[in-house]
Amino acid sequence: MNTQESMMTVAQQPNQTASAVEALLRSLISTRKPRPVVTPRGRRARGFQPSYKQAFSKSSFPRFESLVEDDVLRVLEVAASVSRFVTQPYVVDLSDNGYRHDYTPDAEVTLQGSVALMEAKGDHWLTVESARTTLARNARRLKTLGIPFLLLLESDARPSGLQVELKLLLRERPACNPRRRGLDPTQWDPSGTVQPTGHQLRRWRDAQKECDALLDRVMRRDPDEVLARSNA
Repeated sequence: MNTQESMMTVAQQPNQTASAVEALLRSLISTRKPRPVVTPRGRRARGFQPSYKQAFSKSSFPRFESLVEDDVLRVLEVAASVSRFVTQPYVVDLSDNGYRHDYTPDAEVTLQGSVALMEAKGDHWLTVESARTTLARNARRLKTLGIPFLLLLESDARPSGLQVELKLLLRERPACNPRRRGLDPTQWDPSGTVQPTGHQLRRWRDAQKECDALLDRVMRRDPDEVLARSNA
């Protein structure tokens, strides 16, 4: 079984097809709107990142509000197993047993037809009790509902040298209109008009494999176990 096939098996959860997950998510979307991520004020790192995988959402470019999210978006952009993602897509109503709780995922990610919600967090947040409690509540509720959940940590997205290489590759990558029809966002040149050098193609494919393997590891682990270890 290749990486993409294994990710689909894990992401779709037992007895939950991708279409069923999408339908369930749509039924849980709250009437509340996600708060603005990029604002004129604030000291935290925030901004937009160019993308060929969020071209047809309401926001043309993915939004981030931390350096960790910025790094995670690069992984999603390069990974061949990811066909689409949308940042801050909606607010999900995770109310349970009369307890009102809304959750805005950092991204909705489509991995070869499977859909998952994603949260990107710095490792230090796992040592903050309030943050860890909220993450655990969200993870448990989503697991109960059968909605795949990716908890991507700073340490996941920053193995030695990966982010440096991703920044270089995305800077070298040919630019084209992200709304152009017929684009393949997993290719070096999504429009198929510019051929990479042999060296560029090897680097691109190596980076894709590393990003796919990273996401596969995250999909296979239980967020509850990650949070429990951080509290040990």
